[in-house]
Amino acid sequence: MQGGNLNCNATNCTHNFNNECKAGAINVSGRSAVESSETTCTTFIDRANSSFVNSIDALDTEVSNIKCEAYNCVHNENKGCHADNVQIDVQNARCNTFECE
Repeated sequence: MQGGNLNCNATNCTHNFNNECKAGAINVSGRSAVESSETTCTTFIDRANSSFVNSIDALDTEVSNIKCEAYNCVHNENKGCHADNVQIDVQNARCNTFECE
């Protein structure tokens, strides 16, 4: 996915700063997922349960740095995300962009 938008609504994630991911790269799990509720952003770290502090100066996550193990997703190409836009859910850090083939 190059030039697309990455919107992280998981505001309780330590990597989230103003709905932008500062992790540098994200990983989405869900090898046998057939719906978005079966996916998870495994880069997610709950701010309330962690002493991890992210720096505002950290690099933005480039949309080309999304590794995806949701093999049934139409946007997954060779373990990379090729969606035009990516949405990470606020409640449970799942990938709301997931679409089953």
